[in-house]
Amino acid sequence: MYKKIWFKFHLYLGLIAAVILFTVAITGAILSFEKEIIQFINKNSFIVKPLENKLSQKEILVRFQEKLPNEKIRALTVFSDKKSSYIINVEIKGAKGKAAFKGKNYYINPYTVEILPDIIGEKSFKTIELIHRGLIAGKVGKQIVGASVVCLLILIVTGIIIYWDRLKKAFIKSLTFSFKSKGRKLLSTMHSSVGMWIIPFLLLASITGLTWSYSFVKDSLYFIAGVEKVQRKPLKRDIGDDKKDLKLPLDEIQKTFDIFEENISNYKWVNLRFENKNGIYNISYLKNDAIHYRARNQVQIDSTNKKIIKHEQFSTLPLNEKLIKSIYPLHTGEYFGVFGQVLMFLSSLALAMLCVTGVLMYIKRKF
Repeated sequence: MYKKIWFKFHLYLGLIAAVILFTVAITGAILSFEKEIIQFINKNSFIVKPLENKLSQKEILVRFQEKLPNEKIRALTVFSDKKSSYIINVEIKGAKGKAAFKGKNYYINPYTVEILPDIIGEKSFKTIELIHRGLIAGKVGKQIVGASVVCLLILIVTGIIIYWDRLKKAFIKSLTFSFKSKGRKLLSTMHSSVGMWIIPFLLLASITGLTWSYSFVKDSLYFIAGVEKVQRKPLKRDIGDDKKDLKLPLDEIQKTFDIFEENISNYKWVNLRFENKNGIYNISYLKNDAIHYRARNQVQIDSTNKKIIKHEQFSTLPLNEKLIKSIYPLHTGEYFGVFGQVLMFLSSLALAMLCVTGVLMYIKRKF
């Protein structure tokens, strides 16, 4: 009797959430390899032909400012790979919110200071991300997606309850299905067995995903982990509106880069933000052997006294802090490398399949 009640509950809750979960699953699968796709279709922006020597950071900034004298430069990202372009980040005039925080990136040839083509495809992926997170419906859409993800968590629990007896009797067999089966039996065994396989990935993606729908979920995770939540602020330089005020303290900046490279050689990229107090600059960098692209290290350099005054490495952080700073890579599977990305990609497609098979089973049952 109770099993029938759980089955009905699972069925109708699944039907209610099916369309939204299917949409979230498909868009999630597309986003799984966003960075790799963007880099592949923008090789002319990311990859340059190496020459004998790269220009110094100071010379790159001077030549860039000569080409675009009205731009307010906020940061420079340098890559160790000889074939990689550099990134110069500038302020977007009048921008607010996320646009102000992000600014605009120019991709630069570090040998010639040629301004490389703008990145294509980012807007398309941004649209897909907006669908994934909130159906392009603002706060209402985020709440709908969030509620659907909560439904998914409930569906996982009810699915286990419904399938529990079969799992106990024939555990291995219950995790398989055969295409020799036909009709509703094939749909049922496919739905249940695939569903069991992807439960760990759905739980991970759902819990981390809810941090974008509900702030209290994110706050709770930070509280449980005992990690202080830091509010991000847009980069700012204390400069006025006159052209003369656009000038950077170039010697100081070059000195800061030199101090960094004298002390730290294991890096894939290093980002120097040009906001500073009394000649103290903040640098973030990624090691060549970093576990994922958000495993960033933080350095504070005193350019006046020519020394590093603070060096926070991701690898030395306690596990709770590492995990909190890895919510997005955990969500996408990147925390576990390419293998994790592939598994999360396949799990997203499998979730879409569960939505389809669930609806088809209902149709066959009714008609």
